[in-house]
Amino acid sequence: MKSLRLLCVLLLATPLSAASTNQFIIATYNVENWNSIERSGKPAQPKPPAEKVAVIGVITTIRPDVLAIEEMGQTNDLAELTTGLRAKGWDYPQQEWIQGSDPDRHVCLLSRFPIVQRNSRTNYTYLVDGKVTHIQRGLLDVLIKVNDNYSFRAIVAHLKSKRRSDYGDQAAMRLEEARLLRTHIGKILKEAPEQNLIALGDFNDTPDSEPIHAIIGDPPFQLFALHPLDSTGQDSTHYWKVHNEFSRIDYLITSPGMSNEYVEGSAHIADVPGWNDASDHRMVYARFYDHEAAVSGGRSGLGFCVLFTIPFRVTLVLVLVAGGIVWLRRRR
Repeated sequence: MKSLRLLCVLLLATPLSAASTNQFIIATYNVENWNSIERSGKPAQPKPPAEKVAVIGVITTIRPDVLAIEEMGQTNDLAELTTGLRAKGWDYPQQEWIQGSDPDRHVCLLSRFPIVQRNSRTNYTYLVDGKVTHIQRGLLDVLIKVNDNYSFRAIVAHLKSKRRSDYGDQAAMRLEEARLLRTHIGKILKEAPEQNLIALGDFNDTPDSEPIHAIIGDPPFQLFALHPLDSTGQDSTHYWKVHNEFSRIDYLITSPGMSNEYVEGSAHIADVPGWNDASDHRMVYARFYDHEAAVSGGRSGLGFCVLFTIPFRVTLVLVLVAGGIVWLRRRR
């Protein structure tokens, strides 16, 4: 019995390593024109102050460690956002902002972890109606170092919207941009199949659409689209007021390698108070373990090493104690 007690004490007292419990949050958020554009018939009008306050409120409620942003304006607009977040106690020391062919709307990324490589591309082109066309907002691509043992590649995109374009058919343009994104990802995974990678952003189409299928791709480098839900079990991330249409068009899509570190059931849509005052999109976010999971091949779920958490140890102790009690009763 003494041996049993000693084993129980050791199991409960042995500290878990940081790698077995630590998590971080990745999010994507279209902040709906945090820029100066025509509003109510007036040129160069900034996003209304109340909407900016609401955006900051959403971000500081969820507090993502890595945040992809779509529809950001110029670098001074981004500085305004980060200053507002810092004033609320949430700082992002690392940033990436890129200039695509769209002069008004940009993608950017904020990180509390070091950005150790920058591989963004704004020069990708495709043909639409026989015309050479640039990908509108480029592809933001950075390598983020979470700690000495874990890093991941984040690729942020904001694909062509469903609004009519003078450049060509909007659906054809979105599909070509999705193919460029997939080609970019495919090259990375071909060179490093185990690469931890997440593609995220506003892809402007639904899960059953051709652009999303193109991004996810086929084995052996098929990606995993997380399925976030809000507090009511709904999965719409965008409200198109003109059409009174709710849809799921914002995504977190992981590589096989990074899917192993996804915390099961942690993908959510931020339907926090004030979300509808901030943007026509809702933030999408998920948690990941900050260590390599001992699962090969990639799957949407937890790695084997995650099993050895505190709840598992407590359960094991209870089983051992119960077994000891049965053993004692039998001896009597």
